[in-house]
Order: sequence, then structure tokens, then C-alpha cells
Amino acid sequence: MSYNLPPLPWLRAFEAAARLGSFTLAAEELALTPAAISHQVRSLEGQLGYPLFLRRNRHLLLTRLGENYLPAVRQAFSDLSLATTDVFGRGQQATLRLRCLQSFAQSWLIPRLPRFRAAHPEVRLQLHTAGWAGTVESEQLDLDISYGQGEWTGVLPEPLVRGKVLPLAHPDLAKTAPDLETLRHAPLIEIAGVTESWTRFFHRQGLTDPLPDPAMVVDQSSVALDVAAQGVGHCLVFDAFAQPYMAAGTLVPSVQAAYQQDQGMYLLRAPGRQPSPDLDKLITWLRAEAAS
Repeated sequence: MSYNLPPLPWLRAFEAAARLGSFTLAAEELALTPAAISHQVRSLEGQLGYPLFLRRNRHLLLTRLGENYLPAVRQAFSDLSLATTDVFGRGQQATLRLRCLQSFAQSWLIPRLPRFRAAHPEVRLQLHTAGWAGTVESEQLDLDISYGQGEWTGVLPEPLVRGKVLPLAHPDLAKTAPDLETLRHAPLIEIAGVTESWTRFFHRQGLTDPLPDPAMVVDQSSVALDVAAQGVGHCLVFDAFAQPYMAAGTLVPSVQAAYQQDQGMYLLRAPGRQPSPDLDKLITWLRAEAAS
């Protein structure tokens, strides 16, 4: 897209001169000479085809067109400044780039973040969430928190949270499936792509007959939990993801058949990269939270 805009230095000179009412003061602010400011303003006027200032000896007055143009120029500079800060941060403050699964972020990490902010207000985090596990190298992250068995290549894995897999449902729905045989024929919510499927769950319980098709298939544990909390069906999830729902009473165990799973949440770091002091603070805090 092509923008019909005057050069940015001309606009800066115009805005500073209009705000300060003087080419001399604008020159001091922009580290230029008054002649350079005057030249840039005249170039801008030449391109626009209209005068923006009335020169009155040493005083500058905006013309009617100049008065109308100034707010738009100021807004453009303000928007650009805000966008630069949002994307690149303030000054030279380093930003830690952290990624984790959306389900883990919603249920485990985000509820704990106020404690991290209180302990380390100087650390600036940039949080990315993903529906599926990835690697640190793919996004040049400082730290990835991913779900698996610790068998990644090209990264340094460290166990963070281990737990159990358990079937959950809304309390009213859970009452309708008091045993495993009844649960087999209840509406089940399947999470696509996960190892701990309903088929594997029932095989662990000694029930190997084919299951009916699931009532719903979703792509993330967080979605399965939200759907189950509405009473749509039973979900099978990692207990670390389910803690807020169980604490609130919106989900309860469908049956007492939880089991320790082979997978868990891991910290993943790129090898050969020296951790910064801020990254050390974050990792130490995550370890302490997981152990509490």
C-alpha cells in the first residue's frame, strides 16, 4: 500500500514549531539549526501547496489550515509512539519471552502470576499461548512450558508439574454415571491429539470393548473443561488443568478412577544459551510454585 505522506522530519519540524511557537525552540528540541527547521517547514508547505504558519517577526502563528492539520499530525505521532512501546517495550528493559499451552496458562499459570509480579515487579514478561506443544527454537523463546514425556530433542527439558488424569463432569451429570459401565455409554468429550484418550482410559480399567463415538471432539483441554462445566459431557483431563474448576465446584470426578500419567508439564530451554538473571528468577519462582 502506498501512502501519500510528507517526509517524517518535515512533520516533526512542523509539530515542534507549532507547539513551541518558534523555529529556534523547535531547533533546540530536535538538535537542528533554526535554518534547518525553517527549510523543512517550507518544504512541507511547498508539498502541501498551502502555508501553515504566519511569520510575525520572531513569532509564529498557525494559519487556519495549520490549525486544522496540527491535531492529526500530533495524533499520528502519538499512535506511532504507543505502537512502538507496545511492540518493543520501554527503553532498554529486557523482555522474557515465555510460551505455554493455553490450557496450562488459563488454569495454572495466570492465577499465580500476581504472586510473581509482587515478588519481581522489575521483570517484564511476554506471554505466548499455543494449542499444541512446540519447541524453543521455533520461536526463539526464552522459556517454553510444554506437555509431554520429556523426550524432546534440541532442548533442555526439566520436569515442572506431574499429576493424574481423571474423568470430570458437571455435578448433575456425574450423578447419572455412577460406575464405569454407565460412563462408557455417557456423552464423552474427546480431546483431539492427546495420548490419554477415553479408549486408553477404559483399557486401563479393564474394559476393552469398542466405545461409542464421542459426543463432541475439541482441540484443547481448556475447551473440554469449559464444555464439561456446562453439563454437555464428561471430559478426561490432566488434574493440573482442572484445579480451578474443581475448587469452584463446577466439575467433580465422574467416577473414582484417577491414575498417574506418564506425561507432565516441562520447562524447555535452548541449550547453550546462558540464562539471564531475570530468567533465573522466573524459573526459580516456577519451581517453587510447582512444589507448593
